[in-house]
Amino acid sequence: MLFIKYLLTWGGAAMMAIAVGMLGYDFYLLALFRKAQASGATPPEYRPVRWRAAVALALLAWAPLLIATGIIVVPSGMGGVRVSQTRGTLAGTLYPGTHFVTPLAERVQWFDTRDQLFTTGAMETAEKSGTAKSEPLKVQSKEGLDIGLAITVRYRLDARHLDYIQANLPQPVEKEIVPAVVASAWRELVPNFTVREVFATQREPIRKKASDVITQKLAADGIIVKEVMLRDIQLPHTLRASIETKQQAEQESLAMGFRLQKERQEADRKRIEAQGIHDFQQIVAQGISPQLLQWKGIEATETLAKSSNTKIVVIGNTKNGLPLVMGQ
Repeated sequence: MLFIKYLLTWGGAAMMAIAVGMLGYDFYLLALFRKAQASGATPPEYRPVRWRAAVALALLAWAPLLIATGIIVVPSGMGGVRVSQTRGTLAGTLYPGTHFVTPLAERVQWFDTRDQLFTTGAMETAEKSGTAKSEPLKVQSKEGLDIGLAITVRYRLDARHLDYIQANLPQPVEKEIVPAVVASAWRELVPNFTVREVFATQREPIRKKASDVITQKLAADGIIVKEVMLRDIQLPHTLRASIETKQQAEQESLAMGFRLQKERQEADRKRIEAQGIHDFQQIVAQGISPQLLQWKGIEATETLAKSSNTKIVVIGNTKNGLPLVMGQ
């Protein structure tokens, strides 16, 4: 079908060119004839201008050209709807491929059926390149505070309902319908929540509710919503500063609690060591036998001193690794 379209187009164009060439050649011969007459020379044989043949050929050339204009090629990722000059929008969708429409009586309205993005707020890639221009969606919280939402909605037109979209919705829908529905859904939902809920505790449930509302509303207009993303929330400067101060205070409080806990642990360790020393001193003072030391959980090793007939009992090692001894 596409080959036939090109063949008819080139055939009609060739016939038009031949008609124009015939007239041009005949006018050239006529000019030579008149020039010869004016100079007194023997003029060439007179040939009248072939008006009828040229006009007939030109009119005939319109036939393949008209037929060629009725052959429509829908590219990949697109869809078409036939719009008649007498009957309005015709039912059905022209999917990618070759189609035939009535020349002059019908035209084709094109629609992009690929995934599209509606975005509020600067995209991360645009911020890096320095070309971010989109403003965040302004909504009000339950307290009446303004919040800026950076939202991205991924959607596409339902190819089965392109005739409905063409006949009933303002065009283009990506500028007339989608922004209004998205903004309306968020502005109806967010005022039911506080700033803290929107920013932290209820962020995902709110996004899910907004996604359900947007999906339901746009589905009625033949628009399929695939995903609603809440990329960022911009709080008022004063509120953001207050939250940052509160978070800093909480972090400092946690750090202080950690230090206090560590100091308490160190104090407990020192108290246990002091108690152990005190118990040891009592054992030395009472002259308790090594069997009692073993009952206390201390392993003792006896060594006899070579001088002063002093009995030395090695209890263990101190913190610095020195032997801890008891004399009797």
